[in-house]
Amino acid sequence: MVELRLLISEFEFEQAIRLADKAFRDEKHISMGKAFPQVFSPELNQSYGAFINDELVSYIGLVPSVIHLGDAEIQAYSIGAVCTHSNHRKKGYASMLLEKVLDHVKQADASILFVSGNLPMYLKAGCSYYGKLNKFEIKKGDLLVTEGYSVRELFPYDWFCLRKLLQSRPVYFEQSIYDFSVLNKAAGFASILKMEHKILVAESENELKGFVVFGVPNASLGSEEQPSRVIEWGGEPQSILFILAASFQYGINALKCSFPLYEKELNNLLDSFEKTDSSYPGTIKITNLDLLLKQVEPYFSEKVQIVDVDQSSKKLIFNQESLILDNASLEKLILQGNPNLDGYLNDIFPIPLPFPEGLNYV
Repeated sequence: MVELRLLISEFEFEQAIRLADKAFRDEKHISMGKAFPQVFSPELNQSYGAFINDELVSYIGLVPSVIHLGDAEIQAYSIGAVCTHSNHRKKGYASMLLEKVLDHVKQADASILFVSGNLPMYLKAGCSYYGKLNKFEIKKGDLLVTEGYSVRELFPYDWFCLRKLLQSRPVYFEQSIYDFSVLNKAAGFASILKMEHKILVAESENELKGFVVFGVPNASLGSEEQPSRVIEWGGEPQSILFILAASFQYGINALKCSFPLYEKELNNLLDSFEKTDSSYPGTIKITNLDLLLKQVEPYFSEKVQIVDVDQSSKKLIFNQESLILDNASLEKLILQGNPNLDGYLNDIFPIPLPFPEGLNYV
């Protein structure tokens, strides 16, 4: 008989790491346990497994986080490392674990769940695509370095200055200095591409003005032919552009970057480049609409008021106008926007959410 429950011991998390490594890694990848320490954390004790005779046969890693959106704080979860032993697939264990996870998320008063994939299992559970971003590919010589900043690698005494830049972003996952350092070393998303991290900062008048975390190829892992990736960034948009231009002096030959549309100034600075617009990678589920509206209310303040009409619909009051939407349509507006509605709402929806393939990628 299968037992569905939280993992409770380091030994069980070691089983989870072995199962995930077998599912997602080859001999040149670093272990999932090193790349995603928060996903396999006995200290957090959030992840679920299906056990048969004490053997872990299916696993879902679950990670809590807090998203800062201006003065709003959104309580969220992310799932990752979802895997099932090859001898136990097509028995519905992952779907059963997902039900456990969704119940856990609701009990924790988290209002959204991030999913790194878009499998039918997630879409059937109510996950959807979300967000809007522009994808750019930049080659050496495409960007001109102008005066105004000096660029260098991050020094060990930069942490307090870096923290200020982290917390100045319009929207971000909450990260302490220690969190940032651990996740940077783990290089979770970059590890999938067999890359490692490099951090460059822009300095002006002896003060850090911006930073970029890059995923860069690692020849020893066989990824030297891949373009580098922008993983995380913060600070003055001009300084970020300057860092991108200067990065080619640090061994980068080609660069892929994705910037959410709410990063308006940064996207405008790159407007002359060919770009591809896209939704965010992965999917998301609003687990409790009323709770999300409560948590995000400071962001809506003085922009739009959302009030109940009945159990299945709500009224939006904005700019001397009003609009009634059913709950499903409101969720879609929150996550994807709707260009067919009043143009005033286009500056509010979709609500800004962090780029999911950053340091907090799960």
